[in-house]
Amino acid sequence: MSTLLDSCQSMKAAVCRVAERVPDLPIDDIVLLRMLHIVNAGLDQSEERWLKPYQLGNSEFRTLMMLFSSPEQQAHPSDLCQWASQKPTNMTRIVDTLLERGLVTRRSSDADRRRIILQVTPEGSQLVRTLLPKLQPNLKALFSAFTRSESRQMTVLLEKLLRNLDAMDTVQE
Repeated sequence: MSTLLDSCQSMKAAVCRVAERVPDLPIDDIVLLRMLHIVNAGLDQSEERWLKPYQLGNSEFRTLMMLFSSPEQQAHPSDLCQWASQKPTNMTRIVDTLLERGLVTRRSSDADRRRIILQVTPEGSQLVRTLLPKLQPNLKALFSAFTRSESRQMTVLLEKLLRNLDAMDTVQE
């Protein structure tokens, strides 16, 4: 069975082969970008395994957490799409799953009947309160190789990358 580290090594070898065929490639940047993709895929796989016993997928869990963490434990689907980087059709599927499980409710806004408001139910809140402590050992194990300082530095560096992505999006629009 191939590991994520094996995938990374294969990717590095592939980038080196491309660099031999296409001169002046920013090899380090390409490797870093590909590594971020591999890490992201690995994180998604791990989270799916952690959440499987609770019949939740990553998207459902993140959506539930966004609602749970909002000031009144509610939000509009369009806000959730933006926060979760999901398309409306996928958010509809996610919300339908949460509705079926009784973890959220959906109602029309009092201010604008065309707008929908999603809210965490008491069952949804209880699931979050039960689930978060059970996920902590996995989270601690995931980052156990990093010192507190390294974790903070990684956060700073990732925020820097996010700022660059935001700046690139505004330039290209």
